[in-house]
Amino acid sequence: MKNKAILQICSTCNSAAVKQNPERLATECPEGEKLLGAVQSAVKADADLDGQLVIQAARCMSSCKRSCVAALLAKDKYQFVVGELDCSAERVDDLVAFAKSYVKAEDGLPQWRERPQHIRKNTIARLHPFPSELSNDS
Repeated sequence: MKNKAILQICSTCNSAAVKQNPERLATECPEGEKLLGAVQSAVKADADLDGQLVIQAARCMSSCKRSCVAALLAKDKYQFVVGELDCSAERVDDLVAFAKSYVKAEDGLPQWRERPQHIRKNTIARLHPFPSELSNDS
């Protein structure tokens, strides 16, 4: 079985729309927390990702100007940081679709056109796999 992938979602993030509304900011739970819950539900309902993807909450991924932020990572695969997310059904679907193509890609590098447009336009960083000569598993 392939290594599991990890999807980290910043649970403290708020989108620009929420940040601009002090009342919402003071009374609502962070939008990143809502995104986390929505993605967890979507992944549980997706048989293709069952057992293949671990969802983790992260506290502040230091990309507040591009929030909400998520990262996909797995051993021996490229890693991605994606921003400008929110808890809408459309963004949740984009993130889950990207996670599916990431899990399927042997090196974690899905074809450009396989990535949802929002993901393509809002990828903050693509990091190369961790060098095997530095890994404790070698």
